[in-house]
Amino acid sequence: MPGLSEQEALELFARCIAEVVGQRTEAYRDMLKAVQSGEVVDLLLAQSSFDALKPEVRLRISEMVSGLVARHLAGEIDATDPDVLDTGKA
Repeated sequence: MPGLSEQEALELFARCIAEVVGQRTEAYRDMLKAVQSGEVVDLLLAQSSFDALKPEVRLRISEMVSGLVARHLAGEIDATDPDVLDTGKA
C-alpha cells in the first residue's frame, strides 16, 4: 500500500483532531480550513491552534495519527478512508 500524499496526511490529521477534541473546536475548524484551502496562512493558523492545545491532548492526537499511518503502511488499513475512525477500523 502506498504512503500518504500531503493532502491525505492533512485530512487524516484533521480527522484525528476531530476524534480527540471534537468538531466544534477551534483546532479542528482551523485545520479543516487549512486542508480545504491549502493556503500557507491557513496552515500556520492551524498549527497555532494545534500548538495551543494542552500537551497531553497534542500527544494523544499525534499518537493516533502515527498509529494509523503505521497501520496504513503495513497494509492493515486504508488511512485515506474517511470512515476509518468512525467504524472502529482504527
